[in-house]
Amino acid sequence: MAIFIKLNQDERKTLFYKARDNLNTSFNKMYLRFKISRPMFFHYLAGRYHIPKSIFLELQSIAKIQVKGFLEIKIEKYLEKNINKPKLNNSVAEILGVLNGDGHLSSINYEISVVGSSLEIDYSDYLKKLFEKNLGLKFIIDLDKTRYKLRTYSKKMVEYLGQEYGLPKGKKLGKLKIPRQIMGSREFLVSYLRGLYDTDGTFYIRRKKDPAIEISSADINFLKQVRKALTSLGFHANVNSTHVSIYNKEDINNFFKIVQPAKSISDDFS
Repeated sequence: MAIFIKLNQDERKTLFYKARDNLNTSFNKMYLRFKISRPMFFHYLAGRYHIPKSIFLELQSIAKIQVKGFLEIKIEKYLEKNINKPKLNNSVAEILGVLNGDGHLSSINYEISVVGSSLEIDYSDYLKKLFEKNLGLKFIIDLDKTRYKLRTYSKKMVEYLGQEYGLPKGKKLGKLKIPRQIMGSREFLVSYLRGLYDTDGTFYIRRKKDPAIEISSADINFLKQVRKALTSLGFHANVNSTHVSIYNKEDINNFFKIVQPAKSISDDFS
């Protein structure tokens, strides 16, 4: 049984605004202090939901006021539904590659998200179906003029992906690695690289019409691991501080034939 606090509009506004002023911050930053999602914080602020007692007491302490006209409400505590822990297969391996690319797991509001260019809306639809089918969760696509964001929220799934596959929560720099289960299987590694390339990779033409493939990251140790993975699949790859590259035309042709990215290039460059 959980205890929530019901406030009238004036009491609620006084409490939140006084706490904000004492913290010398904005509501857009203030919610992080309570380790809840931004939407939930604004639901409490607007009075759409009653405030959990623990948050109410902390707000009182910050605001340095004692609210008298409140009502305590006991509600059967919400328990997050058990998730279906996805067994590793080619599709899950691809998802892990996507999440290690342009994906993110939040340790604050337990958001699982992928961000990309708004020009890739077809790919975002592909990811939505891929994620929903294999993770058993409902995903939403937010779209604006420059980018799309595929997202859902699940504490249990975030924790599972971190514990089972070593996916980092929060900032990824220095924490990225190819899951050990992936490195041990050629088939899974191919699928993982598909997801990674589709989000952090690019194909372009260099000088003299020479083709090139790059997979980018700010994490040099992760790049070295990606190079090792590509080498194990028979590709000749180079690595520097920002990306792994494939320049050999035959290797590039084989990369698209073997990895088969969702955003593929069909031309033959040999």
